[in-house]
Amino acid sequence: MAEFEIFRSNHNSDHYVAILADDEGANAVRVRTSHNLNPLVRITKDERPHLGLDRVAAERAIKDHGFYAFALHVEERHGHD
Repeated sequence: MAEFEIFRSNHNSDHYVAILADDEGANAVRVRTSHNLNPLVRITKDERPHLGLDRVAAERAIKDHGFYAFALHVEERHGHD
């Protein structure tokens, strides 16, 4: 499994971008230096699945486009329905 760096949009807190941690390509550099994105978390190879990140889809998109953009909406719930 790949290791990922996850960035969060400054303008929409539901929008994220993932890149491969060891990627030094132009798209990865643009993501890392973007003023519109902030580093959020690094997901290592050994870690269990993370909410919102589909590792297979991410690896495929990064291979094809150099990055993986995804949205995640989390709503806090109090108690049980």
